[in-house]
Amino acid sequence: MKLFRLRTVADLKRNYILSSSRLKVTTWLILGLLVCILLTVIANIRAPDLIKIPLFILAGFVIYKFHRQLKYFRYNLDYYLIIRESLLYVLHTNHLYTTYKDSSGYEKISRSAILQYELDKQKGHILIKALITGDEFSKKVQSLDDVLAGVLELELDEKIIRPSFVEYHFYYKKPNRLVLQSRNQKQEIDNLDIDLGYGVNYNPVKCPHILVAGGTGSGKSVFISFLILEFLKRQSTVYIADPKNSDLGSLAYYLGDKYVATTPNNIARIVRLVVEEMQERYQYMRDNFQYGTNFADHEINPVFLVFDEIGAFQASGTDKKSKEIIVEVMDGIKQIILLGRQAGIFILVSAQQMRAETLNTDLRDNLGLRIALGANSSEGYRMVFGSATPDNLKPIEVKGAGYLYMQGSGRENAQYWESPYLDTKQFNFISELQLYLEETN
Repeated sequence: MKLFRLRTVADLKRNYILSSSRLKVTTWLILGLLVCILLTVIANIRAPDLIKIPLFILAGFVIYKFHRQLKYFRYNLDYYLIIRESLLYVLHTNHLYTTYKDSSGYEKISRSAILQYELDKQKGHILIKALITGDEFSKKVQSLDDVLAGVLELELDEKIIRPSFVEYHFYYKKPNRLVLQSRNQKQEIDNLDIDLGYGVNYNPVKCPHILVAGGTGSGKSVFISFLILEFLKRQSTVYIADPKNSDLGSLAYYLGDKYVATTPNNIARIVRLVVEEMQERYQYMRDNFQYGTNFADHEINPVFLVFDEIGAFQASGTDKKSKEIIVEVMDGIKQIILLGRQAGIFILVSAQQMRAETLNTDLRDNLGLRIALGANSSEGYRMVFGSATPDNLKPIEVKGAGYLYMQGSGRENAQYWESPYLDTKQFNFISELQLYLEETN
């Protein structure tokens, strides 16, 4: 198998000995040969039939086990062969080759575009690399989206154009959506990795700050509630600002007014508290300086500020005093976004719709995890993802689904994603929340 992996290249100039059909014939020939050998050996043994019968049974068992192993080997190898044959078909039917006539007048291939491929069966991922070599095929191989999707019968997940090749990413396995289940007991997790489901693992140290955009019915509130629980499981301090005084604002009943704010003055207060905490942490780390360390190395727990409906907060400025409060709060948010990571101070900003005046481009690009839930316009996606907005956007048909972009994930564009599913009959958010409030109140 390792030897074959070195041949995961489709090139019309090559002569390939092994094909999917030849592999099938070869495996049956090997199995048939084994059967003949075993039966011949047993038949030629000079022994009473009473002894031969168990030998025939043993031979049958050996043949069965060998057939299973052979079938498994063929099944695994067949994936690679079928993909290679499909890519050779693409090269041939799209005339991605040049020919010449030999001395006998036969037409032969002189040069061909080259398609390399990789297969990750665990993730169900197929990566096709079309090499850019500066020849006449270089431009054509950059626009094989529909052709490859058609021959593989898969939807293109992402295309990345690099200097020397084009990457086409396909998935034949749908990632698993995370389903929330009540545990009825407190969990204490000593790392900051958060499983978001659908193959996405988020760590705020590696990818600080979160932006969540989504309108009514998009599943935004459920997802933010899920994140609040995950923060608390990691011994984090959570502050919540909800200028609309909706679902998150009602958590003041459980978390207390110290941690939940709904009025402009109180929102300014908790933002001020978070900024002061950040400054104190920086002072502590300077006083206890260790090169290359952050808050975790000093055994300091994270702080998360969850700011819901930031657009509504900005729109609440109707007089000079309220506008001054908004300026103060937005300045605090800017400090947290730009300086919070090293001190373990993180922010989650949410809005029904992102606009240029909500957060400027520079601040938005410093939010490492960006999510747009529910249906959105092309302009709406661009306001969330900027240059990471995909060219082709699939329709959002599932509640809680949308697009997600995480800096440092290796993806250049936002990916389709489904947020954790919460069944209210199986999961009681308030009951789960109360498990973590002993030290908060």
